Amino acid sequence: MADPTIFNYSILDDEGLHNNTDLFVAYDGATETEAALEAAWVAVGSALDKIIDGAITGGSITIPLQPYPGVLGVGAWKATPVNGNNVNQVMNLNFNNDFNSYATSILLPSYKESILTPTRVPDLADTDLAAFIALILGGVAGEVFPNSRDLHDLNALRDAFLTVRKVRNQKRKTIVTP
Repeated sequence: MADPTIFNYSILDDEGLHNNTDLFVAYDGATETEAALEAAWVAVGSALDKIIDGAITGGSITIPLQPYPGVLGVGAWKATPVNGNNVNQVMNLNFNNDFNSYATSILLPSYKESILTPTRVPDLADTDLAAFIALILGGVAGEVFPNSRDLHDLNALRDAFLTVRKVRNQKRKTIVTP
């Protein structure tokens, strides 16, 4: 199991401090449903709750996915990056919803230079960028709808701009003690 599914539980103690615990799980992905995974997460949480003093305040199920190999009549994703922008060069797409005035940002790191106008702003008329925005606004196959953090449907693109985000080198350092 190179990339396990992770059950995560957030635990609150009597001093108001939070900590997390993770449990790596295996299952038959061909037969297991989302509802069954959620029921298993609840069952493990119930057993965990009986052996801790803290209160479980939430958690998550993380299912790692591999790059798309190209099936279902759609071309495969790139296997290697193309020379161009680095991941710190980001296009920011802000979307509105009808519930509140907060924008929901979707960040596109390493965007293609070809989707910019000659004045170096996002070209919203670019075919691929327009298709991506339409997918965000219209949903995927009529079943999955991108939402705001508060679970409100995104209904319009507010603005799009370029920015640079600092990407920290995540390499671990080895500390040698005498």
